[in-house]
Amino acid sequence: MDPTVIRWAVFGGYLILMLAIGEVAARRKVRSLDDYLLAGRQHGLWITAGSLAATAIGAGSTIGAAGVAYYVGLSAGWYLWSAGVGLVLLGLTLGPVLRQRAVYTVPEFIAWRYGPIAGRLATVLALVGLVLFLGAQLLALGTVAAQMMGLPVRAGIAIAGLVVVVYAVRGGIWAIHWTDNLQLAWIVLGLLVLAVVGLRSVGGLEALEGPPAARGFEALGPVWLNPSTRRPVSGWDVLALGSTVFAWVIMSTTWHVTMQSTVQRVLATRDPATARQACGVAALVLVPLGALVALAGMTARRLYPGLEPTGAIEQMRALPALVEGLLDPFLGGIVLAALTAVVMSTCDSALLGATTVVVRDLWVRWGTDDTRQVTGSRRVTAVLGGVAIGCALVLPGLVRTLEMVAAVYCVSLFVPMLLGVYWRRATPGGAIASMVTGGLAGLLWRALEIEALTGVHMLTVALPASLAAGLIGSLASNSGSFRRLRD
Repeated sequence: MDPTVIRWAVFGGYLILMLAIGEVAARRKVRSLDDYLLAGRQHGLWITAGSLAATAIGAGSTIGAAGVAYYVGLSAGWYLWSAGVGLVLLGLTLGPVLRQRAVYTVPEFIAWRYGPIAGRLATVLALVGLVLFLGAQLLALGTVAAQMMGLPVRAGIAIAGLVVVVYAVRGGIWAIHWTDNLQLAWIVLGLLVLAVVGLRSVGGLEALEGPPAARGFEALGPVWLNPSTRRPVSGWDVLALGSTVFAWVIMSTTWHVTMQSTVQRVLATRDPATARQACGVAALVLVPLGALVALAGMTARRLYPGLEPTGAIEQMRALPALVEGLLDPFLGGIVLAALTAVVMSTCDSALLGATTVVVRDLWVRWGTDDTRQVTGSRRVTAVLGGVAIGCALVLPGLVRTLEMVAAVYCVSLFVPMLLGVYWRRATPGGAIASMVTGGLAGLLWRALEIEALTGVHMLTVALPASLAAGLIGSLASNSGSFRRLRD
């Protein structure tokens, strides 16, 4: 049978399953706006931990990280390991606090702590960040779907994106949490299969020590290299990416503390203790998966060194090419569906997160009737999904897009949130200065090409700039109009 037909069958079956889960959740669990957005705040440890882990394992940490490992080796595992650091920090700091406050969104907390102007700025940053983030995930989703089904990338984005929108619209967070846990099991199985078959094909770990020359880097010869600096490195050096490792830790730390798509899982738990424990369990799950993703990228370099460069620092075709070249059509279809699944688990989270911000922070009201509230929220989800699909068609490289989202949104909100909890003297003026300065500093650092000249990553500059602005702005403020965090 034609391999493409087999992949279509596997992939189609998976998509139908996702749609069925969304419909079951809609019919059995969604009765009110709280059900749709936060599952009635009744989720326990394991369903929350699985959903957190699945949300962290997105396009950047699979397709993107494997693409970086194609050049640099094991150090690319930090894309997922740093997510574990971020989840631990969320569990130890803001996660239980936000759950205890029983807020719906990150901007809602900012508005409560600093006032309406800071809250509105946070709302704008959140919506821009979430829609761009969702667009970047849909770009990767379309790449995998197109590879699997032999379609143009734009068609892959449209088909897979539409499925995400439909089951998120119908089932809300109940459907997302159920599908997240299924998708997590699927991707763990897929990565294990890929690692075992890949290492057997190249002759074991020893064969990865001397890679062939990568296309576009032939002048460096058969070596592992840092794609940003074009310098040879050791493939087994976990710090070979240099300042990029530190920047990824900053990105993930700020990301998982501020990103609505992650925080919303914590807000759906039954109590603050469950929120804390779920973050820790999810972080442990990510440790072996980061190594598996990096090994997959290294194996792809050994087997397919001539892939055309497709990203600024990552080889976007590495992981799909490895699956297509090593596995039979049925098993390959399952693994490619696993890659699609894990990207979908991040897409649906970002989509519902953006919906929650619109519904709660833009003062959209449909009265007190539960049916009208849920119907209105579903319409917002559909519109935002359509906008994000449009963004996916024009976005640049995946990893660099996510880094820009981290600078504009995550870093900008991270400092005001931490200061708001742990420093009584933080003021609205300091919060606004922090949000504006952090994003601008990172974007200008990259736009003016200072990053390329110095080798210092944009996020390494954005975070201290945001912190300095928050501290100075608060100390210089004369209003004294800040709200203490109360139990």
